[in-house]
Amino acid sequence: PAKLVGGRGRGGRTSRGIPSTGAGTPLITLPDVTTSSEGGLLGMALHPDFATAPYVYVVYNYTETGVYLEKLVRLTYANGTLGAPLVLLGNIPATSTHSGSRLLILPDRTLLMSTGDAQQQPQAQNPASLNGKILRLNLDGTIPANNPTPGSAVSTLGHRNPKRLARSPAAQP
Repeated sequence: PAKLVGGRGRGGRTSRGIPSTGAGTPLITLPDVTTSSEGGLLGMALHPDFATAPYVYVVYNYTETGVYLEKLVRLTYANGTLGAPLVLLGNIPATSTHSGSRLLILPDRTLLMSTGDAQQQPQAQNPASLNGKILRLNLDGTIPANNPTPGSAVSTLGHRNPKRLARSPAAQP
């Protein structure tokens, strides 16, 4: 079977690949991905109902007016390509290191997104900052009503540079 693969730090190239053969078909190159050291395309997740909701979530670094940032974007898979980018969350401060970001969709249909402290260690403990956190969003980018702080995407704080997200099979949503 084919699967979507992304090239972390490779300038935003995303392909549909066949792991057993290594063959791949390019789907999109995100034009605003900025690579720098550890930065670039950082994470990807497919909507759990991909057959009926063909969305691909990606998180990556970009530059806006000379400032290096991070954002979460939802793409739509149609006609053999990815397109229709919709920014769900953006303007997160980033640096070339400690901008680690990964995505994980939970059974309750919420999306976890990790963010690094962007070399600003005190921000990881600042609840008003999105850096150094595990963020939790609905799949449409809104904030779940049952997040720890109402109206905040922050689920947990105090992380230096999280580069992995996993869910225990025994964990409840």
